[in-house]
Amino acid sequence: MTTTHSAREVRQAVRERYAGVATKDAPCGGLDGSTKTDDVSRRIGYTEADLQAVPEHANLGLGCGNPTAIASLEPGQTVLDLGSGAGIDCFLVAQQVGPTGKVIGVDMTPEMIARARANAEEADYRNVEFRLGEIESLPVGDASVDVVISNCVLNLVPAKGRALAEAYRVLKPGGRIVISDMVSERPVPRMLEGNLDALAACLPTFRERHLEQFREAGFRDVRITSEKAYPASYILGDPGVAEFIGAHPSEAAELAAFAGSIAGAHFEATKA
Repeated sequence: MTTTHSAREVRQAVRERYAGVATKDAPCGGLDGSTKTDDVSRRIGYTEADLQAVPEHANLGLGCGNPTAIASLEPGQTVLDLGSGAGIDCFLVAQQVGPTGKVIGVDMTPEMIARARANAEEADYRNVEFRLGEIESLPVGDASVDVVISNCVLNLVPAKGRALAEAYRVLKPGGRIVISDMVSERPVPRMLEGNLDALAACLPTFRERHLEQFREAGFRDVRITSEKAYPASYILGDPGVAEFIGAHPSEAAELAAFAGSIAGAHFEATKA
């Protein structure tokens, strides 16, 4: 029997998982659990120059793309990063918007915020600010941001529609959202929906539903600009998922088919 967990339970599981990541430098999922974080990041779109340009402890290997590479940012802009983690994308953005621009990172995990602030202070980033908060209720003013970015975070949010509505609220008219996220051609199997470890393990969002949620939030020109397939081991190798398969071997085939349908995708959309 599948157990339905509340949004609060899922959110707490995610928070606990990423508190551990913040203190142990362990990548999300099972893609490269034994690989250095820089190697993980190179595979998903960060250049050697990107990795050399950020503080030493800012990269935790958590992304599924590089939204900063396609955001087409300009000096003086204000950019918001949803689920900013240790700050890698914020620091890359800060260099693009320059001293007259501003970068705001929002993360719900106190340990991540503490690490990001320490990174900013150590490297003397004066145009970057990190705020503790949930992206379903952003601590950011209305129509105050030029561009919203996010990297492999919306797929972890129980109320994705609410998070996108919040992103729409804080954007200025004509503002853009550029997101890297995990998507799949298949809905998440029901047996995983009842497993908190799996729900906190970077599970992807069903592609078509994700696009619909952008439109429902009010965005226009919603599109996926690129996709890159992920190996099935990204899901199947995660400790929580692997434990579940061990206890439910009859579900292994369906889970393998789901894992094989996963890709990292870049989404873009505009506020009317």
